[in-house]
Amino acid sequence: MKIILIFSIVLYQYLCADKLLFIQAIWRHGSRTPVNCNWNCEYFIENDLLNGYLTPTGIRQHYALGQWMRKRYIVDYPLLSDIYDASQIFVYSTDVNRTIMSAMSNLQGMYSNNGPNIPLVQESYLIPPNPGAKTPTDIGQSALQYNLQILPIHMKEAITDERLLSILICPKGYEMFAQNMQSNLTMAVSVKAQDTLIQFCNEMQIDPLEFNIFTLTEYMDTFYSCIYNDYPMPNDLTKETYQKADSLYALTIALQLYQTRQQIDIFSTPFFESLLSYFDSALTQQQTENNQKYIIYSAHDINVQLIASALNFTSAECMAQVYLEQEVNNKNCIYTYPGFASNIIWELWEDDVTHDHYIKILYNGTEMDVCNTDSKKCSYKVFKQLIQNQKRDYQKECEVQIDPIIEQKVPIWMITLLIIFLVIVLVLFLYILYLCKYLRQKNKISLNEDRS
Repeated sequence: MKIILIFSIVLYQYLCADKLLFIQAIWRHGSRTPVNCNWNCEYFIENDLLNGYLTPTGIRQHYALGQWMRKRYIVDYPLLSDIYDASQIFVYSTDVNRTIMSAMSNLQGMYSNNGPNIPLVQESYLIPPNPGAKTPTDIGQSALQYNLQILPIHMKEAITDERLLSILICPKGYEMFAQNMQSNLTMAVSVKAQDTLIQFCNEMQIDPLEFNIFTLTEYMDTFYSCIYNDYPMPNDLTKETYQKADSLYALTIALQLYQTRQQIDIFSTPFFESLLSYFDSALTQQQTENNQKYIIYSAHDINVQLIASALNFTSAECMAQVYLEQEVNNKNCIYTYPGFASNIIWELWEDDVTHDHYIKILYNGTEMDVCNTDSKKCSYKVFKQLIQNQKRDYQKECEVQIDPIIEQKVPIWMITLLIIFLVIVLVLFLYILYLCKYLRQKNKISLNEDRS
């Protein structure tokens, strides 16, 4: 009887479980080499490490995340095909090596050693027409060695990528950043951080007069790369000072880039327009043959922290309250830095009984309270309305005067030739006017002479 009861419960849960329909994920790239030349520059320059490239550590991080995704969305909740299906997954990445390679590494974790086999065709069809080209003897029927699966990654030029680089391509953004660095909240944090800054400068032998909390962020960024990739660290920097500096790291990024609710809403609008568009399409095309089920955005720390702020999971204000040891208003308040491979996942579900749709959001694999409630579920209609209430006119707020797509498509040399051509036309026009005037004057003089 016990066995029958257990089997009945399991069968009921399987047959009556809510259905996962669609997922979207944004993540930060994996561990990279440094991008700031501020400490031990000679070492990093000699080893060609000041390029922000994905490291083997970063590759492994995203490979492991891909395996986690496989277990959740192929094994536990069979949303995606066990074999890679190009119609199910669409990947966006910023046009940067580390984000492109992170996406590749992640998807290898989902579909490693699961690539396609070649068809039964003539051997000559499997090689290029180059003299001496031949198929490796140990490759077997796999299309690629070790049965690897290749996957497409889609990118835009940075200047046109409002969805993932809205902060960096907003013309008015840098004016906002300058204001943020002088705000009352920034000043309060800077005052609290003075002892830490002085202690840090003394141990690192840096002039404290040219140092502030934002300069500290650049040093900590370098140290993160060192720790994750086994690069040398400064011998005189104590563990106590490092931990104090680390507590400022995530806070200073938010203080500088998206300190106010208005800034968060402006910069997150292009991304959320894409997010809602895909969810709406998934619902309207649910009964069609559309197989798209997983949208990926491979991006940066500023993206993850910005979107977490827009979802009210964190904010510059609540992180500052934690740092200043004040009462924290935001009960979620993620006050740690979005480290390498940090991620946010949106899951769209259908209730088995009511057939209503709801959203779940996971931050680094943990289900979050959503829609400003204590629930892990949020009606999709409510979620969509909350996001739309935050929507701003990105083009207007950023004072974008020229369509960046048009600007990008017209090469500089073509613009230069056009200007030269217009100048020549103008000169010819003026010369013709002068010539006409000269001939009129000459004719007039001739007529006067004839009359005389």
